[in-house]
Amino acid sequence: MTRSRTDDETAAMNRQLDVEDRSRRPDTYSEMDRQVKAAQAALLARHAPDTRVRRVAWSQGETQVLELGAGSPLLLVHGGGDSAFEWVPILPALARNHRVIAVDRPGHGLADQFDYRGVDLLDHARTFLRNVLDALELRTVDIVANSMGGLWSVVFAIDAPDRVSRLVFVGAPPGIIRAVPFQLRVLGLPLIGQPLGRLLLSNPTRESSRKFWGELLVVHPEHLDDTLLDADVAHMRRNIGSILSLMRCAIDVGGLRRRLILGERWQALKVPTVFLWGERDAFMPPDVAEPIAEQNPNVRVIRIPGAGHLPWIDDPERVVDEIEHFLASWLQPAGYDEHLT
Repeated sequence: MTRSRTDDETAAMNRQLDVEDRSRRPDTYSEMDRQVKAAQAALLARHAPDTRVRRVAWSQGETQVLELGAGSPLLLVHGGGDSAFEWVPILPALARNHRVIAVDRPGHGLADQFDYRGVDLLDHARTFLRNVLDALELRTVDIVANSMGGLWSVVFAIDAPDRVSRLVFVGAPPGIIRAVPFQLRVLGLPLIGQPLGRLLLSNPTRESSRKFWGELLVVHPEHLDDTLLDADVAHMRRNIGSILSLMRCAIDVGGLRRRLILGERWQALKVPTVFLWGERDAFMPPDVAEPIAEQNPNVRVIRIPGAGHLPWIDDPERVVDEIEHFLASWLQPAGYDEHLT
């Protein structure tokens, strides 16, 4: 049996990885950072020009957060191969009523590079989200999460229900069944999965990104904004190593690794929760969430017709309306205080 790395070991390894990356190819690394920043700036200028961008430290490095609006905090946690940029098209709509905070998970967007090999993914998720809330001086938040970000958020909410007031899954989260799309399962193949991933993903273009999103993420790729695709291309070029190590950590030849299936732990979720699930989600159908809702009175399932794994891209108005309706119908408990004291 392989031993999972401790947090200290992981932090030391990733600090060394970051140093080696920068010393070995500083010009390339800096240029990739510049490309991501430029693509992100163009995307923000188009959709959310008042967004504030800043760095936040956590126990194993630094990450980036995008913030817009004021009011009650709403943390957005992106999916497995994306970054905070994926939320930008709906930031202004959510920011009408909230202080929206979209965070880059480690090894994504403009977060520090991160090697997921040997990492206990669920412990890592708890540590990262707790550290981010502490850095932002927030006692508790509402969370909206997609895909892998949903798995991170639910294990954190189960472990620390005092830190999460309400939870919204937008798109299918891992942790229910092992099935994953074939395009991702091949990345978990022994020996050939990682080299194959580098071959397939190392030179992304706007049109290859549009094709991939159409196969796995959205129903109408022809409607994707070019600035969104350009941000995705720059992100993939910069972070391919981190993303492939995450896929290897999460997926094996049989699909999602068994240790990431939550099973009965879904019944330990005490936080008011809603699944906003695209009826054409390529990862799994909304039917798989129904037994969770039937057994846990804190959970409900809402289907989004004609939408895929990123339903807010296919139907932004419907998804924002459902988020706001859910947050308004499950009121904060008496004595709620969002800030740490």
